[in-house]
Amino acid sequence: MEIRLADALRALRNELSQAALEADGQPVRLHVETVNLDLQVSVTDSLEAGGGVKFWVLSADAKAAGSTAVTHTVSLQLKAETADGGRVLTGSDPADRVHLTDE
Repeated sequence: MEIRLADALRALRNELSQAALEADGQPVRLHVETVNLDLQVSVTDSLEAGGGVKFWVLSADAKAAGSTAVTHTVSLQLKAETADGGRVLTGSDPADRVHLTDE
């Protein structure tokens, strides 16, 4: 099964957004700084009008099936940020922070 690269990145954004929503009110927050993503992709070129070059992310099923298409590894280093350029936190209330002491 091949998945469009744009769809894979959209799913990643959705999962990060969902993680932030689910962590709201939790005592520990995680700051998402960098997301390192390695993907196995196949590249196709269509001669049809508007076709162009397309990148397809290969699922584990497609890799196991032994496809004859040439695959490439694409490594992306993404910085997560909010729509206004702010930091992404898994939890939105600064009062939720846990302060650890050596007592």
